Amino acid sequence: MRRFLGQIRRDDLEDALRVALSVGLPLLALYAAGRLDLAVYAAFGGLAMLYGHGESARQRVTTQIVAGAGLVATIAVAMTYSAAHAPLEVLGVLLAVTVIAAVTLGAAMRWVPRGEMFFVLVLLIIAGIPATWERLPIGIATGAGGAAFSVLLTWLSSRRKGKSGEEPNRDGWRHRLAMGYAALDRGQHLVLLAAAVLGVLTAWGLALAFGIGHPFWAAVTVAALMPALLATDVRRRTLHLMLGTLGGVGIATFLFSFEPSHLGLIAIIIVCQAAAEIAVARNFGVALLFFSPLAIGMSNLSVGAPWPPLLLDRLVEAALGTAVAFLTILVGRRILKVT
Repeated sequence: MRRFLGQIRRDDLEDALRVALSVGLPLLALYAAGRLDLAVYAAFGGLAMLYGHGESARQRVTTQIVAGAGLVATIAVAMTYSAAHAPLEVLGVLLAVTVIAAVTLGAAMRWVPRGEMFFVLVLLIIAGIPATWERLPIGIATGAGGAAFSVLLTWLSSRRKGKSGEEPNRDGWRHRLAMGYAALDRGQHLVLLAAAVLGVLTAWGLALAFGIGHPFWAAVTVAALMPALLATDVRRRTLHLMLGTLGGVGIATFLFSFEPSHLGLIAIIIVCQAAAEIAVARNFGVALLFFSPLAIGMSNLSVGAPWPPLLLDRLVEAALGTAVAFLTILVGRRILKVT
C-alpha cells in the first residue's frame, strides 16, 4: 500500500478532484431541489468520468463520450423494461445483450476500466426501480445530463492541458471503433463473450433462485472479475480482484452500518469515486475496494431501503458471484488453452 501511495502524482489528485466535482455537484443540486428520486440516473450517467485512464487528455474526451452514450442507452433500456412491466425472462435477454455489447465496445475502444461491470450494474439496478412512461424522459435526460457534465469537465481539462503542447487527437470515435474491432481476435473474443454472458447470467439466475433480495450484485461481481480471464498472472490477478470485491463489500457494510443521512451518503459516493479514479489505472483490485461501496451507495440513493438486510444480501451475493466467476475463468482459460 505504501508503494501504491507513493505512485500518486499531482495530476492524479487533479483528476480525482474533477471526478469528485462531476458526481458531487449534480447530486448536491438534486438534493437541494428536493429531487433525490432522480439522483441514481445522474450518478450512473456520471460514471462515464471513470473511463479513459492512460489516454491523452483529448482522447479521453472521446472515450467518455462513447462510454457516456452507452451508459445513457443502458439507462433508457432499463427504464423502458421497468415501465413496460415486462417479464423477468425479457430482463435476462437484455442482460445478455448488454454484456455482449459492453464487452465488445470495451475491447474495441481498449479503454480502462475494462469489462462490463458498470453496464451490468446500471441495467439491473435501474430495471429494478419502478418507472412509468411519464417518468421515462426525465430519467433519461437526467442520466444524459450527468454524462454530459462529466464529459464537459474532462473537455475543459483537455483544453487546459492542450495549451501545454499536447498534440490534438485526430482519431474520432468511429475510427477508433472500426480499427479496434478490426484488430480483435475473433475466436478469442467469442470465447470471452460466451464466458462473460454465461458467468453473469448464471450468477444472476442463482441469486434469483436462492431468493437473495435484489440479485444484481452477484452478476456485477462476476462482471468485475472477468478481466482476469486473459491475464498472464491470472492467479495473482484473480486473487486481487476477489479480495478487492469482497473487501469492498466489507467496507460498504462498515460505512453504511452507521445509517448515513442523504448528505452523508452523497459524501461517501463522492469520496469513493474520487479514490477509485486514483486507483483504477494502477490496481483494479484496490479500485474495487472503492467501487463496491460506490455502487452499493448509488443503488440505494433513490430507493432508501433499510441497510442491514441490503448489506447482508450483498455479502452473500459477492461470495456467490466470486465462486461463479472463479469457475468461469477456469473453464474459459482451458478452452483458450491459456496457462
